[in-house]
Amino acid sequence: MNYEKIEKNILEFLRDYLATSGAKGFVLGLSGGLDSAVVATLCAKIAPTHALLMPTRLSNKTNLKDALRLARTLGLNHKIIDISNILESFCAANELSKQQKLRYGNLCARVRMCLLYDYSSEHALLVVGTSNKSERLLGYGTIFGDMACALNPIGELFKSEIFEFADFLGVDKAIINKAPSADLWENQSDESELGYSYKELDGALDFILKGLGNSRIPKAEILSGEIPSSEIPSVEILEFCKKRMKNNAFKLNTPAIAKVLRD
Repeated sequence: MNYEKIEKNILEFLRDYLATSGAKGFVLGLSGGLDSAVVATLCAKIAPTHALLMPTRLSNKTNLKDALRLARTLGLNHKIIDISNILESFCAANELSKQQKLRYGNLCARVRMCLLYDYSSEHALLVVGTSNKSERLLGYGTIFGDMACALNPIGELFKSEIFEFADFLGVDKAIINKAPSADLWENQSDESELGYSYKELDGALDFILKGLGNSRIPKAEILSGEIPSSEIPSVEILEFCKKRMKNNAFKLNTPAIAKVLRD
């Protein structure tokens, strides 16, 4: 990957979109994780960038420290908002237990989205997304939550590429080397939850996108040795990815609008 070229393209994208929008800058949720660190680093090169750090009582304290350090290093306008009380109010109203992890995680993501969009409205900023291509294809994100944004500069980069890109951009090694986590509940881990490493998942996703994962038997050109057998994903991970892509495709679509016949 030519990350110098990729950076240039993304910076042009951010600059052009901002100019067209008339907004004053960017705002994003800064988690202390890899994706938001990369996006913050890129946005800060273009315009005033604001960051909301939105932990809960269950959030990893190291992530908050890493996010704060990054915000100060980049000179971001930043604010810490503990969302625990908001979450508890919602949980009480909807009789939602923290043990219902999917519902609780979705709620966390949507509360953060509400705060980001409210802040963006107050300060005339664009909400920047931080979902990578792996998450988007697998539906590993919350619709109208962390997937909600005005623009997304890294949505076409696989997670495994984000690691390399972050290193190219000079992101803190402490952020690059930590295990990927949405930090939606205590000790949550992306790869443990998905059941595969991002390297494995990205290999399978790329395989499918190239049209090579449509059959349970690899195509002849693969067997010819053009692609090393070690790089051919297993049937199990191919089926896992295809199922998730199919079931979560709706998250990438705009809401369906009924066509009204006026005759």
